[in-house]
Amino acid sequence: MHRLMVVGCLAAFAWGCAESPDDDSPRDAALDMEIRVLADASALDASPDATVDMGDETDGALETDALAADAGPSTACSDGLDNDRDGQVDFPNDPGCESADDDDETDPEPLPECADGLDNDADGLFDIADPDCTSSIDIVEAGANPMTTCNNGQDDDDDGLIDFPADPGCSAAGHISEADLVPPPACANGVDDDLDGETDFPRDPGCAGAGDIDETTPDPVPACGNGVDDDQNGQTDWPADIGCDAAGDYSEVSPCGANVPVIDLNAHLFDNDAFEATLVDVPNGLVATCGGAAGGEYVFVYTVDRALDRLSFSTIDPATEGPVVMYLRDRCQGDDLQCTRGLIDSPGQAIVLDRPALGRYFVVVDTGSRDVVGRFRLTVDAVLPPACRDSIDNDADGLIDLADPGCTETEDADETDPAEPPVCANGLDDDGDGLIDWPEDIDCAAAGAPEESPPCALPIPFARIGQEGGEVVLDPVNGIGAAQPNCDPSFGAETVIVLTLSEPSDVALQVFDNNGQPVQAGLYARTECADPMTEVGCRPNVRREEALTMPYLERGSYFLFAEQGPLVPAAPLTARIVVTSRLGQCNDLLDNDDDGLTDLADPGCVDALDASEQDPAEVPQCNDGIDNDMNGLTDWPDDDGCDAAGDIAEEIGCVGEFFGEVCVTHVSVECVMGSAAEYCRATGEDFEVITLAEFRAVVAAGWVRPGNSYHTLAVTEYAECAGGFGNVGIPGWGEFNQFNCEENSNYCNRAVMCVTR
Repeated sequence: MHRLMVVGCLAAFAWGCAESPDDDSPRDAALDMEIRVLADASALDASPDATVDMGDETDGALETDALAADAGPSTACSDGLDNDRDGQVDFPNDPGCESADDDDETDPEPLPECADGLDNDADGLFDIADPDCTSSIDIVEAGANPMTTCNNGQDDDDDGLIDFPADPGCSAAGHISEADLVPPPACANGVDDDLDGETDFPRDPGCAGAGDIDETTPDPVPACGNGVDDDQNGQTDWPADIGCDAAGDYSEVSPCGANVPVIDLNAHLFDNDAFEATLVDVPNGLVATCGGAAGGEYVFVYTVDRALDRLSFSTIDPATEGPVVMYLRDRCQGDDLQCTRGLIDSPGQAIVLDRPALGRYFVVVDTGSRDVVGRFRLTVDAVLPPACRDSIDNDADGLIDLADPGCTETEDADETDPAEPPVCANGLDDDGDGLIDWPEDIDCAAAGAPEESPPCALPIPFARIGQEGGEVVLDPVNGIGAAQPNCDPSFGAETVIVLTLSEPSDVALQVFDNNGQPVQAGLYARTECADPMTEVGCRPNVRREEALTMPYLERGSYFLFAEQGPLVPAAPLTARIVVTSRLGQCNDLLDNDDDGLTDLADPGCVDALDASEQDPAEVPQCNDGIDNDMNGLTDWPDDDGCDAAGDIAEEIGCVGEFFGEVCVTHVSVECVMGSAAEYCRATGEDFEVITLAEFRAVVAAGWVRPGNSYHTLAVTEYAECAGGFGNVGIPGWGEFNQFNCEENSNYCNRAVMCVTR
């Protein structure tokens, strides 16, 4: 009875039992003893059938509830024990406990330094963005930041993307290869792998770069994706915060330092044509290699988030008052990629990038002179590549660029699919070679190409080469050849090289043996492979020491022929194609002076090779709205006397035909007795006999011999001519003792060329 009474009182304590007697009473000690006995008995009698008769239904229910609460199961993280013996007990004290319900107190393994979200070596670079990390499993982040393929500033795999974090082939800044992975890594596969609503670099906070193999958002969330204005500058996360390169960036702090304001140029130009401000009384925080110490500067950040052919930043504008120093960097505190400074009479400057890599660029407009400081106007011109080379699905058919049936080549400006599937995307083996469509059939230049057969209708082996030029190995070929140049009765087998120019360029072609020595070979070029009347250059076989030079070829495709001669070479020869870009302000497709006019349409351009689009003080005749030569035609492009809007005169400067930069004003077709020099003087007072250099330029630019009766081959200088010129290319000039000089006035000259004096 005593035992039951004690249990009842214990139960009642939970609900407000009456006070116990004084602590000293013998009864209290007895109660303590009985409680201990009861506890021991309860621990032993744990079977489900064990019951206690309380004699009262209500009291029994209360007792049962209390016992059930007391007997609830404990976990490793709530049992009051140091289960993993690390000196920490239970949640929230033990780092192994995520909650009180966690039944494992074991501490987690520490993350590798290259994946822990910390700048362990205090070099400003975190985890796999640090060149000391070759991957996220590297234990140590400290090191000398070695240069590797993924941080060397070069597009090593020629995919238009450079280094980590832009190139998906780079899993870390210290990775040794840019080669793209198959399948693509998680941060470049177009899939929301971690189902957080954000996809790939730079949008997903779990992506440190496009080559990151894990899109899972780390804990803690990086500063540029955590929804917090960490640097308290009023801007939060990527892309709003100027300090963020991507949502996975661990720092929102301005890349130029806390005290250097940076202007988002993309955002400003969204609503404005240009940025205009004054350099008077602005902070001076940066200096470049070519100047900038004279005063303050404005710092801009510009993000290239899609492929561009060209990117130009320019302060060349009448609104620019004083000389400026302009410099470009890929890191605000890094080295200058470009630096240029203005002068008093030309204060504005321009910085141009060809095919810039994706990423951020810092453009600084700095003070160039302490004496003349004023306003400036900064404009940006971003030239998009053609639709078939822009990495965008322009016609929304799920196919991009050369994979799109609307694209015949990379320079095609329209991706729209034709009504009928082109040969290289029709699912058929049209040429019966066992290969179907692009890219399996190597004769298909693109999915939209019109034929699966080789690019040349003639049975000639071919190779392809682009704007960069290069070398092509010419395997020995038997036969007499399938093509025939206009400048040479050639009999050798040919190889044709398909050259695609994306920029106006000078081109030189020459053939060498395996010792690097030039060899005898007929060289010529055409715009249509099988049409000899489209030749743009020809070099006869006998002039083995010379290259075929073709000055200023426009953008497009050309077919370069290299003939190996009638005898098969003992070893493969090498054709060397040297391409020199002639890209300038008047042919670069940019509005360099920001006047709304581009290239030949700009009154600042006298011709395509003019170095500047800057408009002259006086309006040129070819842009003045007046029919100056009274021929019924006004200005460029309507008046034939105008080479460009900036041409100073509407008169036709060349009465004959231009070959390159040489104006051939007359070619005789009959036998002309006497000196060629006398003949030219008689033909026109401003005419003279063509020189050796001029003749070579004319032949290189596409002059075609009128017929087989024109038996000689090239202009040559002869001592017997007393400094005059004979020719072995315009018949009647310089064959053996036959001269066209004034000393031999009775020789019959045929096809005398006269040029403008």
